[in-house]
Amino acid sequence: MGLLTARPSSTHFVVEDPCFLDIKENPDWQSQFGNTHPLKLEIGFGMGDFLISMAKREPGSNFIGIDFSQDGIQKLLARIRSFQLKNIRVVFGDIREKLPNLFKTAELNSIYINLPDPWPKKRHFKRRLIKPELVKQIVQKLTPKGRIHLATDSESYAREILDYFNAEASLQNVNQETGIHHERKHLPKTKYEKSFLYAGDKIHYLEYFKLVDGEEQPKKEEALVSKEERPVNNDEYLTRKFKTAEANAKDACDLKQVADQLADAGDGQWAKNVYQKAEEKAEDSLDLNWLAYSVAVALSDKDWAIKIYKEAEGRAENSLDLNWLAYSIFETLGDKEWAKQLFEKAESFPENIRELCDLAESVSEILEDKEWQLKIYKKAEENAKEYSDFYELADHVFAKLGDGEWASELYHKAEGKAEDCCDLLSLAECFIEKLGDGEGARRLYEKAEKNAEDSMDFVVLADSLRETLGDKEWAARLSPCGH
Repeated sequence: MGLLTARPSSTHFVVEDPCFLDIKENPDWQSQFGNTHPLKLEIGFGMGDFLISMAKREPGSNFIGIDFSQDGIQKLLARIRSFQLKNIRVVFGDIREKLPNLFKTAELNSIYINLPDPWPKKRHFKRRLIKPELVKQIVQKLTPKGRIHLATDSESYAREILDYFNAEASLQNVNQETGIHHERKHLPKTKYEKSFLYAGDKIHYLEYFKLVDGEEQPKKEEALVSKEERPVNNDEYLTRKFKTAEANAKDACDLKQVADQLADAGDGQWAKNVYQKAEEKAEDSLDLNWLAYSVAVALSDKDWAIKIYKEAEGRAENSLDLNWLAYSIFETLGDKEWAKQLFEKAESFPENIRELCDLAESVSEILEDKEWQLKIYKKAEENAKEYSDFYELADHVFAKLGDGEWASELYHKAEGKAEDCCDLLSLAECFIEKLGDGEGARRLYEKAEKNAEDSMDFVVLADSLRETLGDKEWAARLSPCGH
């Protein structure tokens, strides 16, 4: 299934809320916040976890978040009201269009970009957020010594980002050795970020600061080899290592990872102590869910796990939290009835198509309830609005139900919402690979060719014609040299 996410919308969107700004020209941020505190921007805040945490942590800073997800904006504004935060403002729109007019030159103290969509397929590369043009704008808006913090789960995207930012002479990478860190202790983790870390995936972090005018980038220096006393044996070495890791842990996610390693090393009591610390520091349902899983599996303490799971249920904020929780409870406790109750709660949330599809898949896998699964898919179709909604639902219907006829109807609805050459190209490949409809695919390829805007579009279109449709002659005609 392709990775499909929200894209900028041309729809005008306004919310009656003092923290929401419908801005077209450069605002007076001092008047907006009523002070001259440093301005810090998060680009693409998702559900707002990071912004909320930072605003609480730094009351002496002013935070601005920009995103084009209307649902995310509504949820963030509700949380701002709930926590009565005065140092956050929210802007709707595409940062690539709004950044020039949002801030003056050298007005931003810090910029954060956390886990932007990597758009992993070649045809979608041009949709990636971070490009040289945006990097130059960011540098212009950043104050001298201002910081840029970036994170991505894609190694190839991290390397691309590294190249773009390294090309700016006025920026200095904090990590002069490799340019990329694999942990970031000084900033809060988003729930999305933690979902990768808990699953054992790697996050790639980058950090830059802007040099003062006339300041040169420092030369790389070889790291000094530590001459600390070597431990006398392996046990002592591991003990020191675990003590250091425990002392450096900043949150429940860090602590759980340390405790997991201790449990694997055979020290159950120490692991239990660290799990208890993690429980005290748990910030959300996700933290508690993964903690309960470890307590049940690593310590075989089902009673403690049940207690933590119940707390996780009470702190669940959305369909995804409840779905993950049900899955974990079934896997560790085998409690199908509790899982069913959680799925029922999850279904009551008005969430997006992806979460409904995930819920339908879980209901089928755990409860083996095909009728309920079908009901959820139908609900998803009723709620579908965008190209990605219909496309993703069609993928699920085809893969999980094997219903080619229904999938075909959904793919045709997606066609009606297609925005560009890449959308049409993806559909054409589905028509061939899943529906076996070569004629329909050719029609879509023709539309894709008419909608191609640049050389990259023609390159990926030619590749698909050659590899998927097998039409080398048509592919040859679409050589970028001919356009």
